[in-house]
Amino acid sequence: MRTSSSRLRCIVIGFVGATALILYQLCTIMTDHETLQVRQQQSSYTLTIPLSTGTIYDHRFERLTNTQKRYYAVVHPTQDAVAAIFTKLCDREQFYTDLQRGTPFVCEITDPEISQDTIWVLQGSDNPTGTRIAQHLIGYRQNGKGVAGLEAAYADWLSSCDQMAVMHCTVDGVGTMLPGLASSPIHDGSENGGIVTTLDRKIQLITEDALQQAEGTGAAAIVMDVTTGDLRAMASLPVYDPDHLADYLDDENAPFLNRNLCAYNVGSIFKLVIAATALEQGFTNGYMYDCSGKIDIYGQTFRCHNYNGHGLLDLQSALMVSCNPYFISISRLLSTERLYDMAEAFGFGQGIFLANGIQSAAGVLQTEEELHIEAEKANFSFGQGKLLATPLQIAAMTVCIANDGVAVTPRLLLGMTEDGKTLMNNTQANSRRVMLQETANTLQCMMTSALTNAKEANGRPMYTTAGGKTSTAQTGQYDAEGHELCHGWITGFFPADTPRYAVTVFVENGGYGNESAAPIFRTIIDQMTINGY
Repeated sequence: MRTSSSRLRCIVIGFVGATALILYQLCTIMTDHETLQVRQQQSSYTLTIPLSTGTIYDHRFERLTNTQKRYYAVVHPTQDAVAAIFTKLCDREQFYTDLQRGTPFVCEITDPEISQDTIWVLQGSDNPTGTRIAQHLIGYRQNGKGVAGLEAAYADWLSSCDQMAVMHCTVDGVGTMLPGLASSPIHDGSENGGIVTTLDRKIQLITEDALQQAEGTGAAAIVMDVTTGDLRAMASLPVYDPDHLADYLDDENAPFLNRNLCAYNVGSIFKLVIAATALEQGFTNGYMYDCSGKIDIYGQTFRCHNYNGHGLLDLQSALMVSCNPYFISISRLLSTERLYDMAEAFGFGQGIFLANGIQSAAGVLQTEEELHIEAEKANFSFGQGKLLATPLQIAAMTVCIANDGVAVTPRLLLGMTEDGKTLMNNTQANSRRVMLQETANTLQCMMTSALTNAKEANGRPMYTTAGGKTSTAQTGQYDAEGHELCHGWITGFFPADTPRYAVTVFVENGGYGNESAAPIFRTIIDQMTINGY
């Protein structure tokens, strides 16, 4: 009996063991089947690598944005890959984080030379960190969207040119890339697509460097092509760093303002408009006035900056010494309607559109009714009173004079490009005659004489000839010590005999134009001349 019982126990134990083994094998089979399903479901892993945004070019197709090359590595997380790439990482902390996931990932590297088959290297481009060239015009993006400047004005087209690479990898059930089973990257977007501006990269850099001399609370400078109205440079100070915008929100000097598009008191450069009106109305350079240092208009006294007076002056000498009484006297003989029409024809009181969101203020142009008031007309004759204008308006006025009396609308955009080589949808320059060629030529000679013959003309260039007019514009505001704040201006053209470029410089609260703005004007012209412009 005991023998039979022992046998029965052995049979039961064997049966239970066999059953357990079968159940284990079934579980293993089921587990393997589930793993296979997981692997099948996760066999494809897609990586999207942003390479560049739409590019902004100058008129020669030189890049203004995306000037810095960037290299991106698609990494298969193996020991060999880590060893090959470790010394070339731009961000090691992020690399460690990505590595722990155990799946393929992208990291930025400093050197594209990687001798490892499991690493793909792609080249892109980006902007350097910090303030960029033509910052106030180009603007910036936030979270991939253009929010200021040209980046915002042409956001749709520039975004359509954004380039990225898409790469499909084959991975196992836990996400590890299987060697040899990664697709070649598929590029989407346009590597060199973007917009083409009228700017000239080298002239823009020259202008920005020269503007660093400014010592006021702000400054602006413009270089324009005389025949086309194309903006070759536009710079404004202070400037901001788009990577640290919050640092500038409370800056009292307002670095986000493009001062070229803001309206300010003008001062004596407006005398060019008075001179143009006089010449068009039949007055010649021979009109004489004896400046005693002041002039009375219906009981209101207007003083000359030369307390003792300038003596007997003709139009050219009055413009050179910037005599206020002379221009008050001649304006009284001019038709108020003709004065207003000339100022309006030059573009005063009208905004200038460059692109969506990039437009100059209209400024302030007195009405005809206001100019019939003798005191207001007197202030108007030397650019004071209610009159306000932007540096861009002053530059456009100068272009008209230098272009033999033909005004050309300032232009910033030439068109679009898909390949960074050819222009499409190109814009057209618009022009209109404002005054006789003879009048413009006379003004050119007067402005040339002002720089050539004046004893202390700080705007006179060393390597070429130029015409110009300075201005010290009173603001009616005073500093803590009771001194009136004045804006410094100069506007002009070069070369004097065959003008090609107009240059306007404005220094906010800079004081005398000959001291604050003229040296910057001279530096821009000399540097452009040295560089073959």
